[in-house]
Amino acid sequence: MNKILSILLIFSFISSQEPCDGQCLSNDVVEQIRIDILTLENDKESDEKIIKNLNEQIYMYIQNDSLNTSLINDYKKQLEMSQEMIDLVKPKWYDNKYLWFFGGMIITSGAVYLAGQID
Repeated sequence: MNKILSILLIFSFISSQEPCDGQCLSNDVVEQIRIDILTLENDKESDEKIIKNLNEQIYMYIQNDSLNTSLINDYKKQLEMSQEMIDLVKPKWYDNKYLWFFGGMIITSGAVYLAGQID
């Protein structure tokens, strides 16, 4: 029984293999593989375009960021200059109109009082 089984097994292996002349796949499988390869090559080209586009966007972002940084610095400088201008334009303590009014009243009333004291 063992001999018969081994003979059948050997013949089944020998008869199942087809002669291969460099291409052991069917034409349909080879065509499907070719289509898959072309699809992958096309995907690679589109991926390279996407990568190039993303690199350009990164470069534009870096330029925009540097521009924004310079704008922020300019605004800070403008704020400092406007604070200096406010300090220059702000009236001093001796420019207070109420101080001059009440000072004038005190001096005038003092002069009138002293003039009334003369005999």
